[in-house]
Amino acid sequence: MSKVENNRKIIEKYYSSIASGDFETVISLMHKDVIFHIIGETPYAGMWEGRDNIYGILVPAVVSNFKEGSVKFAQKWSIMCVDEKRATGLMSAKAETHDGRNLDMTYCHILKFNGSQIVEVHEFFDTAQGEKLFDNDKLNGNSGKLGIMNF
Repeated sequence: MSKVENNRKIIEKYYSSIASGDFETVISLMHKDVIFHIIGETPYAGMWEGRDNIYGILVPAVVSNFKEGSVKFAQKWSIMCVDEKRATGLMSAKAETHDGRNLDMTYCHILKFNGSQIVEVHEFFDTAQGEKLFDNDKLNGNSGKLGIMNF
């Protein structure tokens, strides 16, 4: 299998696992030292280093902003391009906050691979909507490291 085919399989599995709620598989696709670069200036933004920080702090904080059972990530997704090092995709996100406001967002991801896992993610989304709907207190004092995105 070529590197391009392998990377396409990884991103397809990534989005289909998010859509089905199979976060064990999502996490297994991430290298233990994966780096997430999230656009914006809120505490959710910046550079998040390591699978444990991303899936132990960041993702639970994001999801805790919404009513249980209302979160629908990657119900729609599309792969825009794949090469030997990276892939770019889009995914949908819908949810309802605890006070009845609705998240309706599209995420753009640029994923970088090491052969069998994702080692880096650049995530772009509607930061104004995120600022309105994401409660910074949910991060319990944690935040991404602000700075220039490397690519």
